[in-house]
Amino acid sequence: MVNFSPSARTLALSAVLWSHLPFLEARQLAERNAAGLQVEVSVAEGLLNHSTDGRVDVLFAPARVDPLDDIDVISSPDYIYGENLLGLVSGSKVTLSGGSNFTTRTGVYGWPVVEVQDLPAGNYSVQAFMNIYETLTRSDGSVVSVRFPCGDGAPPIDGVGSLKSEVSTLEVLGGQQTLGLIFSDTEAYLDFNGTEIGSCSQGNYEDTEYLKYVKIRSNALSDFWGRDISRYPKIILVTFRHETPFYDDSYGVNTANLGPYGEAINEELIPYLDKTFNTIAKPFARVQEGGSTGGWISAASLIFRPDLFGVTFSSYPDSLDFHRHQDIPLYDSTNAYVRLNGSMIPSIRDFLNDTQVVLATVAQENHWELSQGTSSRSFLQWDIWNAVFGVQGYNSYPLEPWNKVTGEIYPAAVDYWKSFDLSNYIASNWDGPKDLGRVLENRIFLYVGTHDDYFLNEGVLQFQQRVSAKGGADWVNVTVLEGQPHGGNYQRLPTWEFLELALQWVKDHAPDGKTPLAADVTRVESRGNEWSEVIARGGRAAAVARQASPVLRSRFGNTVAEVGRWDPGVVLEAE
Repeated sequence: MVNFSPSARTLALSAVLWSHLPFLEARQLAERNAAGLQVEVSVAEGLLNHSTDGRVDVLFAPARVDPLDDIDVISSPDYIYGENLLGLVSGSKVTLSGGSNFTTRTGVYGWPVVEVQDLPAGNYSVQAFMNIYETLTRSDGSVVSVRFPCGDGAPPIDGVGSLKSEVSTLEVLGGQQTLGLIFSDTEAYLDFNGTEIGSCSQGNYEDTEYLKYVKIRSNALSDFWGRDISRYPKIILVTFRHETPFYDDSYGVNTANLGPYGEAINEELIPYLDKTFNTIAKPFARVQEGGSTGGWISAASLIFRPDLFGVTFSSYPDSLDFHRHQDIPLYDSTNAYVRLNGSMIPSIRDFLNDTQVVLATVAQENHWELSQGTSSRSFLQWDIWNAVFGVQGYNSYPLEPWNKVTGEIYPAAVDYWKSFDLSNYIASNWDGPKDLGRVLENRIFLYVGTHDDYFLNEGVLQFQQRVSAKGGADWVNVTVLEGQPHGGNYQRLPTWEFLELALQWVKDHAPDGKTPLAADVTRVESRGNEWSEVIARGGRAAAVARQASPVLRSRFGNTVAEVGRWDPGVVLEAE
């Protein structure tokens, strides 16, 4: 009944009675799979020159429709079936069949229909893809298999270097049948010019008189991942390209699962930019701005580093307070998918004549993600939140906050998210050494619409409620515009008006401005999200320390088995 099995540990406990029922069910399932639809995917000779691990996804689109035309959770007509596979070489053949909510890590999982044999009969355009996983040993000893994107925006399917078959028009008959596909090509990498750092170009742009592009090698990230990692700002302002093995950006902070991206950006890249472009290396001259994911990044960057940045203008940010993670009351609920009244929790919405229309539920979106990657490796939204906000699990991947199939919330896992609950972080450090109640006052500007597509207005209001309870109504500046959806500049201002607003803030808070940014609110003691603390709390050593092995005890002549202590979501097998 769980999404993953971090332990992968078999317990030989003679005192435990193991029912034969699971074996009977497994045999019946195998017989059912053999009697239904199967998809055999082979690897063309010469395509792979070494043993390769990864995730295979087979897409079934309506006939005469390109399977990649639309794979969005809201509108896609596709059926997607995926499975993690190991050790493929040229000439390998693998068969995708069956599908289950209970074997998502080791078997097939489909969306929107879980089992392959339940695919409706009909004519389809069918194409197979394989994301290639690279197995790495991180600096903390964790061994993970992940995909490093390469300047392509990190699509969940068909990223650069992935294997792919031709699109085939096939008929599904509705009974016992085997369809054949061949991996015959790879998705091409971007052009290289010989100056790349590491394995990716992420674009080789030409400088102009006023626009310069910079690439550096990050020592912090390269040491962490055991391979070259580069950071590439797009422009001299605050827009960066920082793709990761879990998403197309890192959220700009230090995290146990992604590594020291905060260090790479703030301690390596920004000083380089200051030196190269002779910028004003002072907090008052550094403005953070962004929307959605960028909204969270811009807010967190200031909140964690008030010694480095001066102000944030954050628009429709990802959840700032996990009392409302989108529309999920994460701290107070037992299930992330279903409310207490039995209704499904929505994830994406639109409004028609001011009436809400739900386009996808949290369950639908999470199941869609699960079809494209296990262990939070889909490169999609809910999975990257697991990787950023959560600690590392015992299986070396993100400790997920709920069962990806059922939605059952694991409170112990959620508790580790609190260091990235930004209102909780501020309130917890309101006084004391960080003194954030004084340091951050009047430096956080938030904007969101009441009709946000992803319910992000709820997290903004929760944030406002909690920090205002500490500092009063004027401590944080929050703008909520009636009827506005997700998107646009801060307060829906035209770009040039927003830039004038930001520039005026810099002028006002310069040493010779109306209200200079005082040195005692930009002191280094106020910084947070320290890499050493993050990895100590959430890395491999901490994950191992949380577990306790099973034991056998003898009491009054009886042998009693105790399963030990394990992370939530761990599955223990006994025989």
